[in-house]
Formats: sequence, structure tokens, C-alpha cells
Amino acid sequence: MKTRLRLFVVMLACWLGWPMGGEGGYLNAPEEVFSFALDLEKQNDHKRAATEFGRYVSAGRRDAGNGFPKLEEAMFRKAVNLAQSNETDAALRAFSELGEAYPKSPFISMALLRMGLIYERAGVREEAERRYKRLAEMGMDTELSALSRLRLAWLAMGKPGEEEVARGHLLAMDHPRFMEPVHELLRELDQLPKLPYKDPWISGLLTAAVPGAGHLYLDRAEDAGVALLSNGLLLAGTIQAFSKGISGLGAALGVVELGWYSGTIFSAVSLTHKQNQRLREDQLNHIWQLQQPKIETIGLEMEWHY
Repeated sequence: MKTRLRLFVVMLACWLGWPMGGEGGYLNAPEEVFSFALDLEKQNDHKRAATEFGRYVSAGRRDAGNGFPKLEEAMFRKAVNLAQSNETDAALRAFSELGEAYPKSPFISMALLRMGLIYERAGVREEAERRYKRLAEMGMDTELSALSRLRLAWLAMGKPGEEEVARGHLLAMDHPRFMEPVHELLRELDQLPKLPYKDPWISGLLTAAVPGAGHLYLDRAEDAGVALLSNGLLLAGTIQAFSKGISGLGAALGVVELGWYSGTIFSAVSLTHKQNQRLREDQLNHIWQLQQPKIETIGLEMEWHY
């Protein structure tokens, strides 16, 4: 009860901006503010936790860290809680501030991993790769470095033609905790090029020969029927117009048919690429469902263990 009352007083004082003594005239017991912020974090009240960690950080940086032994950790936790509150831009800025202020902090590795995950989930692959590569090259934490290579491998697996890049990242992982998922991912990686992909050239050439044939090659019978019927009607109308001496109509229908015919070929080729990509993504989702429990458990343990 006394602890709760003390934390409540500290929170109220911080909120109202009351001075509480000390050389900086701000905090009398910064460890209580840190402890209170930590309690909020454990209760998943991330927004308030970020605010309280921020108060600790502001006072600590103003006093050059004197009396604030957990300043680096507070900066890291502030950023993490901002990310957990979906304030990703603010979280990225907070992680960057930690790196600028304490480039050799033991929290830098975890900050880089977190930043990479934020960018990855936002679909900003290049920025995610930059953080993962920096973490892998730093070698400050072997487990986190290995996890960063795993994320790099996963990103490469998502792009056709980068299988060898993914393989290189996986083979560079030599941490014992990752051996089982790495071996399984290498086996799955070997299977990705062997999926029953369709050839865009074949679908395009078949469509050029007989409109709809390329769609039929893709097992899209309905699309094949529409393509054959629409092109057939336009071609028949063009021929009939010219045969009856209506050159203007025949020319107009011919132009329409040429565009429609070209569009049919483009459609077949485009659908082939999309179908292949979807096939690959389905396989990757299957792989991820098998690997996620192992990888996520490892990742969460390493991200939060310090």
C-alpha cells in the first residue's frame, strides 16, 4: 500500500509539474519514476509508460545523467513503448536519439532490431535491411546478430531471384539456438524454385495464337471464354464490315480489335506473373506458419532480455 501511495504521489507530482527537490529541482527519487514507468509497461499501458520514461529521460539528460543510472535503458524503453502504442514515427526518432547519444550502448543492438521490425512491418524493405545489416555487421550481440540475418534471409526469400542471397544469410548464421530453424528454412528454400510456376512466355504466345488459350493454360476457363468470344466478335465484325464495303466502320472495328487483342495478350502475361507470385507467397506463408513459433519465441526472448 505504501509503495502504491508513493508511486501515486510521484505520478501526480510529475503530471502537475511540481518540483520535488534535488539539484535540478525536478526529481527527488528518479528511481521511483523509473519503477512506476516499468509498472505501467508491465500492465501494457504503453502510452503512459512512454510518457513516464520520457520524463525520466528529459530530467536525466538535463542533468547529464547524474543520479539517473538507467538513462540508456529508459531511452530504449521509451522508444519500445511508443512503438507498442503504434506511434511508430516517434518510436523511430526515440531509437535514433538513443543511438546518437550513446552509440556504444548495450541497447543499440535491440534498438536496431526493433527499428528493422518497424520498417519491415510498414513495408519499407530497404530501411529494414539497412538496420538488420548494420546489426549483423556490428556483432555486439551474437544472438541478435543471428536474428537480424534471419530477418534478412526472410526478406530475400520474398523476392524471386534472391534465393542465393537468402541462402548466404542463412549460412552465415552459426548461433546454436538457430540451427534447427535454419536447416529447415534451407530445405524449404531449395523447394521454392521447384513450385509449379507457369511460364509468362508460353501464356503470351498461346494467347497471341488463339485469344484465350493463354488464360486456359492458367486454368482460368471463364477468362479464356470471355477473351475468345470478345476477340472473335470484334474480328468477325471487322471482316464483315470490309466485305460489305463499309471501310470506315471496318477500320474503326479493326483498331478496337487490335487494342483488345493486345490487351488480351498483356492480361495473360500479367496474370501469369501474379499467379506465380501468389503461389510463392502461399508457400512462404506455409513456411512461416511452421517456423513462427520457434522464431518468435527466440526473438522475443532476445529482444527483451538484458
